[in-house]
Order: sequence, then structure tokens, then C-alpha cells
Amino acid sequence: MKKRSKAAIAAAVAAAALLVLALFLFWRAEQDARLPDMPTPSLPPVESRTPTPAPAPEPTGCETACPVPDGTPPAETAPVEEDDGLPTDKFFITVPRQNYQDGDLQLIIPRLEVDVPILDGVDEKTLLRGEGLFDYAQLPSETRSNTSIAGHRNWIRGGKITLDQPFSYLDTLEEGDYIYLRDGENIYQYVFEFQEVVESDDWGPIYKTDHSCVTLTTCTPVGVSDHRLVVRGRLADTIPIAEDYAYPASTSEEEAATP
Repeated sequence: MKKRSKAAIAAAVAAAALLVLALFLFWRAEQDARLPDMPTPSLPPVESRTPTPAPAPEPTGCETACPVPDGTPPAETAPVEEDDGLPTDKFFITVPRQNYQDGDLQLIIPRLEVDVPILDGVDEKTLLRGEGLFDYAQLPSETRSNTSIAGHRNWIRGGKITLDQPFSYLDTLEEGDYIYLRDGENIYQYVFEFQEVVESDDWGPIYKTDHSCVTLTTCTPVGVSDHRLVVRGRLADTIPIAEDYAYPASTSEEEAATP
């Protein structure tokens, strides 16, 4: 009798629990039916966090001193040939330039009483010693050469600007004046072509050109040096070395000396 009573009680409890659960589910369904449909939020696409590799740095040139363009020149490339077989790209180092040594060239500007050896390179230490040949220059014996040279224009001594450098009065050269380069075999005579002032980061003056020339660069204005003075001469003649060559200062002087 007791066993039947316990079983009945258990059955009643289970039935009550099922009834409560059923009522709860019915109530929950009613509540859900009353709520409006909510849109499912869309998440923005996840951007990749993989870092973009930085571009490889361009090769840098040698240290730059005052007369040398600031910044980095365009990357060095191999020569490109035209129909006539001559290299036409703007920056490359020729084999003769690679073999250049201090003093292989002598710069002579009779109008300015300049007669100095040209050193190898335009880094700061070299230019403290004298005038230097750009790494990207060609030698005057090469075809369509731009023999580009840099030099300081002034010094500051005792707090005062001194104008006693070979390029101190470079801006006074004018039409008809001669500039000379001499190597072991020839004297290369250049006649003044033009002068200009360019920004400090302008490498254009030492680009390879379509004719043989000499390009001289220095600081300007004196004492400020935030720009570059450029003087260019066009090749006028190539003269075999002669000990008695007079080095006329200008075309007018040369004409006057001609019998």
C-alpha cells in the first residue's frame, strides 16, 4: 500500500513538472511572437593586417658637400644604346671613370687664373682638399662626355668669408671665355656656353648630354649656399699637348694672337 502511495506521488510530481514546463514554453512562444523581426547585423570585412613591405631603398651616392646636389641621384643603370651605338642614359659610371685617379686631369681657367688638379670624387673630405670629379662624370676623351666637377666657392676664417678658392669668381665667366682640361695626351678647349642657378637637389647639370662639355658646380649665394651655381662650356677643340701652348683666355684673345 505504501509502495503504491509513493509511486502515485512521484507520478503526480512529474506530471506537475511537465505541466509547468509546457506553460513556460507556451508563454515564451507568445513573447517571441510579439517581438518585431530584427535584421541580422552585417559585420564589415576584416582588413588584412599583414604589413605591406617597404620598397627597397635606392642606392645612395657618396657623401655630399656644399657644391654637390643634395639627396640621392636616380638609381644607376646600364647604358642604353641608340641606333648609332652611343649610350644615352643619364647616370652611369664608365670604365675610364672607374679607373680615374687624383690629378689625371688638370683644370685651367685663364680668365680666373685657375690651374688646379682634379681629384677623384666629391665627398666632403675630398672637396676640402680641392676640386673633385663627380662619380657620374665622363672623361673628356669619351664621346659625348659631360666632365662634371665640383668645388667650394669660399671659406670662413675667423668668422669672415674669404673668396680665395678656384671657384670663388666662377660667376664672372662670360661668352667667349675658355675653360681647359688637360690629360696625359690632349688639351681640351671648351668655350663658355651658359651659367645658371639651380636648386640644391637638382642633379640635371651632371646628366649625360648630347655633346661633349665641361660642367663646373659650386655654392651660391656666397655665405648662404642654399643653391648651386652651374657653369658649362662646350668642347671647341682638342689639341695635342704642347709645352708652348699659350692657353688663350677667350676667343677674342685667341683671334688677336693669330697672325
